[in-house]
Amino acid sequence: FKPIVMAAALNENLITPETTFVDSGARAGLCSKPIKNAAEKIYGWQNMSGVLENSINTGMVFVVEKLGKKKFIDYINDFGFGLKEGIELDTEIAGNISTLSEKKGDKIDCYGATASFGQGLTATPLQLATAYGAIANGGKLLKPYIVEEVRYADGRVERSKPKEIRTVLESRSAMLLRGMLVNVVDKGHAKAAGVAGYYVGGKTGTAQIPGPGGYTNETIHTFAGFAPVDEPKFVIVVKFEKPQREWAENTVAPVFGEIAKFALQYYQVPPAR
Repeated sequence: FKPIVMAAALNENLITPETTFVDSGARAGLCSKPIKNAAEKIYGWQNMSGVLENSINTGMVFVVEKLGKKKFIDYINDFGFGLKEGIELDTEIAGNISTLSEKKGDKIDCYGATASFGQGLTATPLQLATAYGAIANGGKLLKPYIVEEVRYADGRVERSKPKEIRTVLESRSAMLLRGMLVNVVDKGHAKAAGVAGYYVGGKTGTAQIPGPGGYTNETIHTFAGFAPVDEPKFVIVVKFEKPQREWAENTVAPVFGEIAKFALQYYQVPPAR
């Protein structure tokens, strides 16, 4: 979820990939307990590319406080979170972003701060794929569809076509974010998602699963990404539920890399690096 928030701030010209931030390892004063990074790491001086590469929770709080709650919610809605896309399956669900609207005003509260790195919200793999598709498509959000074509008994063939829902980002903002996501794969926690000879962009996610008394030790791992970055052919979202390994870089990232390698060969995309 972090790149979605980063995209919004880039699009509003509130940050650039080189905007600096100093991580002390904790952000106090917003929740009952300080917000910390995974494994309680402290990263010190970072730019925004480094925030994504190292998946720094406190860095995302820094970003969302610049954005403000109203714009944050507007962008989340524009990317399609909390909404049904209207696909051809009646089991589609909308996800839940209601915690963001519990308190009025534009100031970021605890829910807004934790939502900046995806905690306290629910989202479907379809919503992630659609949102990352908008980043890959230069900021244009397309309506997803399941059925490619319907063939009728009388010989008619009805084909589904890509349909633009809205423009979420300016093309320049999408381009900057794609470059940052390449760095995540090249330098960050997602090296296993890379494919030799290609620029691949994407992001890991390790989410705690909530239980009756709070968050449990069980997790959901995701990787969302696309390739090749200059002219993407596909978006892939890989999800593992309750994996035995601790971090997504060891589970979903290598699976993405294998599927992406096959897909690039299947589409006969020549290497570019």
